[in-house]
Amino acid sequence: MNLEKTETKTKLIKNNDTIFWLDTISNDKFLKIYSKPENDWQNLTAEFGNKNQNHRIDLKAKEYEILGIPFTNQIEWITEKSFALINGCGTNCRYVLIFNTESEKPIITPIEYYPGIKYVNYKTDNPNLYVAVEQNNDESLSLIIIDTDSQKTQKVNLPKHWNRGIGQIYGIVDEIEIKNTKIKIIQYQENGLKEEVDEILTQN
Repeated sequence: MNLEKTETKTKLIKNNDTIFWLDTISNDKFLKIYSKPENDWQNLTAEFGNKNQNHRIDLKAKEYEILGIPFTNQIEWITEKSFALINGCGTNCRYVLIFNTESEKPIITPIEYYPGIKYVNYKTDNPNLYVAVEQNNDESLSLIIIDTDSQKTQKVNLPKHWNRGIGQIYGIVDEIEIKNTKIKIIQYQENGLKEEVDEILTQN
């Protein structure tokens, strides 16, 4: 991605009786999240769009309750069309809020791995991709690779014998690497051997 101009303010900035939680511009697209203290400092409004269109939504609406108020004002990654914010709702519960400037409403979806994640071994040369997890009927897990802007997905099934511990993804997968449209998923066995699942990403 060639992000020629990115300006981000993520502090609570009071301006003309408005508290800006987030004010970001990147390559002709923008995202602002703010509140009016005289009404309710928790009643957040989001404005986002580009030079051709502008969207405004109330983040205190019921459909966004899972995010909680207040939620993070840190943008985790930026793509050609989108801004992505991460928030948690408890242990092993994490959601991404994606503002696509071409969509009227943001997307909220569970997430496990994303560009720039710090505490797990996830490497990608495609900053558009994030990863969710799906539980299968046979109690095995699958990774769902998702393109941020298009929301195209691809499922990668993990071997059932990889299940260990309490069955959570970070105890099952040790490394994920996406490079040149290929994904490599690694688990290190107790005997010291390494097992891999390798697939080509097609994003159909």
